[in-house]
Amino acid sequence: MARRLWERWGGAAAGWCRGCLFALVGLTALAAGQPPAAAAAAPPTLGDQVTVDAAQQQWVQDQLWCAQGDVQLHYQDISLRCDEVEVDLKTMHLHAEGNVILDQGQTRMACDRMDFDLRTKLGTLYKVDAFFPPTYHFRGEELQKLSADKYRFTRGVFTSCDLTDKAPPWSLEVRDAVVQLEGYGHFRGAALKVRGVPIFYTPRLLWPVKRDRAAGFLVPTFGYSNQRGAYLGNSFFWPVSRSFDTTLFADFYTKHYLGLGQEARWAPAENAFGEIADAFVWDPESKSWKWRATGKHNQLFPGGYGLHAELQEVSDIDFFQRFDGTINQTGLRTLYSYVNLSRTWGPQAVTFRGDHRQTFFTDSTGGTTSKVVLDRLGEVEYRLRSTRIGKTALYVSADGLIDELQVNRSATLRGRYGRLDIFPTVSLLTPGFTWLNITPTIGARETYYTSRTSADGRYLLKEPISREYGTAGLDIVGPSFSRIWTKANGDKLKHLIEPRIEYTYVSNPGGSIANSSASSIPLFDERDSVLVANQVKWTLGNYLLLKSGQAGSRQVASFEISQPYSLSDPITPARATLDTGTGQPGQPLPASLKGPLDLWLRVLPIPTATLDTRADFDPVTHNLQSTSLSGGYSKGTNALNLTWYSSYDPTGQVASSQTRLFLGVSPGHAPWRLESQFAYDIHQHQLLEQRYVFRWRGSCWNATVELHDYRIQPYKTRDYRISIDLTGLGTFLDIKGALASFAR
Repeated sequence: MARRLWERWGGAAAGWCRGCLFALVGLTALAAGQPPAAAAAAPPTLGDQVTVDAAQQQWVQDQLWCAQGDVQLHYQDISLRCDEVEVDLKTMHLHAEGNVILDQGQTRMACDRMDFDLRTKLGTLYKVDAFFPPTYHFRGEELQKLSADKYRFTRGVFTSCDLTDKAPPWSLEVRDAVVQLEGYGHFRGAALKVRGVPIFYTPRLLWPVKRDRAAGFLVPTFGYSNQRGAYLGNSFFWPVSRSFDTTLFADFYTKHYLGLGQEARWAPAENAFGEIADAFVWDPESKSWKWRATGKHNQLFPGGYGLHAELQEVSDIDFFQRFDGTINQTGLRTLYSYVNLSRTWGPQAVTFRGDHRQTFFTDSTGGTTSKVVLDRLGEVEYRLRSTRIGKTALYVSADGLIDELQVNRSATLRGRYGRLDIFPTVSLLTPGFTWLNITPTIGARETYYTSRTSADGRYLLKEPISREYGTAGLDIVGPSFSRIWTKANGDKLKHLIEPRIEYTYVSNPGGSIANSSASSIPLFDERDSVLVANQVKWTLGNYLLLKSGQAGSRQVASFEISQPYSLSDPITPARATLDTGTGQPGQPLPASLKGPLDLWLRVLPIPTATLDTRADFDPVTHNLQSTSLSGGYSKGTNALNLTWYSSYDPTGQVASSQTRLFLGVSPGHAPWRLESQFAYDIHQHQLLEQRYVFRWRGSCWNATVELHDYRIQPYKTRDYRISIDLTGLGTFLDIKGALASFAR
């Protein structure tokens, strides 16, 4: 009968009931000839929206509903569990006590007692422990839900750490706070604590509490360097629109340096994004502003066009090399800016390009710096990949461009000129055997310049010049021999022996290079250099391949021996050996038509490990000319890489030898990772570079400590960086600077 009356009136009653009311309801049910247990025979439905299940549940005067024992209430996106609940069915207000857990979406709030309005979904919780997406927690005396995403906290702790820990890694202890999720948190009487120890207090604190971008000041940064002194920096982030934001910076130094800057990011379309950063630094020594700018932009357009651009500009590279140190960009001596617009369809591609390249050369003795500037003011390039001509066995490829160039190689060699370059090639795919392939290729190149270099190479003459030469090649692969072994587990191992012969011919573009117009060709890039060749290179390769049913096929080892041989001019020039006793030139060595004999061994025992070693032998003395070794192993977050290179003089004595080692260690599921990198000159017994990086990833915070010792001239620097990031609040600490020295 209770359920029928509930459905008839659709819920609604007034007043609150306590334990005594359950007895009154029981007597009412008996008077109607129904036992009290019948009232709990089925979970009631309030207004066809609220469903309730409990060990005991009763109603009074069609308005008040009460339940006790393992209560579960569901209403729209709200789920409530508690020991006792009372619902006013007229106002839809409820009062819950005992192990209360309220879930709404991704938000969970647990408390001792709660007063809540089901219609507005607002209310107050006492002695509360709450979680808010994405990572925020609150534990305190009282929590008021003011709106769908706005809360008031009273006398409690706010953090993104797990509050099962009595002293979380970091927390904000607040007297009062109003927080809007995906908005801002207004904290009053806030104390930042680390492991329960207060380290910072502020009477007012405004902080973004959101996954989305929010305007506001970021955490200040500070540090020290021996060059600039102590510094304090701050920045302001401003999301201008949904597709554009910017950050403004200001840094103050005790040695009178001043830094101002801006970073901007944009994403105007789905396939378009970019960023730019500029910085201005007041140099008290030169009493002038120094500036730099970096940026990039990438965008895809309808029709298959793609735009790619990058910016690297600086007013004084020596100043910023000293100012930044080596934590950022070490030994950067080339700046390159470009913009490319390209489109590819089938085997064809067209590119519109412009770029600006600066290369700096520093005299470590005199301390002076010079630069070479190469500008590609505009270029259109067309490329055709190897394409079959009809149904014939001929394949054609082509590369052509027209561009406007400007060079500035010294105080005298400056100029602007145009260039046209066309280079088609034709190859023949000869029919043959599967174990033997023969591919001949011929080509012709024509390059036209609107200016030429003067005889002394000091300036450009406005006199056109052209250059023509032909190319030819022949590739012979085979005859090849192989054998296959089948293992007991079904895996197959294949050994392949494959000889190759490559013939390369490049004609001389004008007789003797030294006395021809070739010396008048202005040099801009690799297109302007011609390496005359008439040589054959033979290679004998041994390859070991493994085919597994689970992992597929892969190469596990290879060993190649190769050597070039010239049919015209010598490859190895005449040289003089060194007399180790006097240090003066010794017996001269004749030129040779042969090039170095190269041995190359590569081993891949498992997919995550490689070993690569090479050795070159002098064709005249048969002594070692160079050796190299590189290897690497990676498993999960652990990695090891080693490289070593040595060169030898004609007598076989070591001329130089250097090695570089990288090690990254993070055992198991450890929260820390250690990275170290070393560069060492074995021949000179000198450490060139060392870097140490220690990273710790906590449950709600990350820390990084980095030390870098760079000992290569002209900029020997020793830098450090310490940063701490608090999950949900951002970077709390970022200290970076330079030291005059640290432990060697």
